Amino acid sequence: MNFDTCNGVIHVVKRGDTLYKLSRIYKVKLSDIISANPYINVYNMQAGDEVCIPVIMEEDFLIYTVQDGDTFEDVLKNTGVSPDDLFKFNPGLYKMALAADMEIKYVDFQK
Repeated sequence: MNFDTCNGVIHVVKRGDTLYKLSRIYKVKLSDIISANPYINVYNMQAGDEVCIPVIMEEDFLIYTVQDGDTFEDVLKNTGVSPDDLFKFNPGLYKMALAADMEIKYVDFQK
């Protein structure tokens, strides 16, 4: 899967993942995931396969405001997101140093 062709988030399949399970995790309609992945073999998904999860709406994002002295580990702990998701939702963040009052977008998929 190419990030340029996915209008959303790329999910790397883990053992036990199903499209239905991904639709519940990401709060996206199953039919939207199927439409965004017309060539996926839903009966034979393998760990490591990539699935495009369609656009997450702007209103679904939460904002974490970096505090003075925060490290990336602090941001991950305080937001509860994976490093992959942090960088997917904040392109270019991996090239920057954290600064106080910087706003970082994230989605709480556990809600």
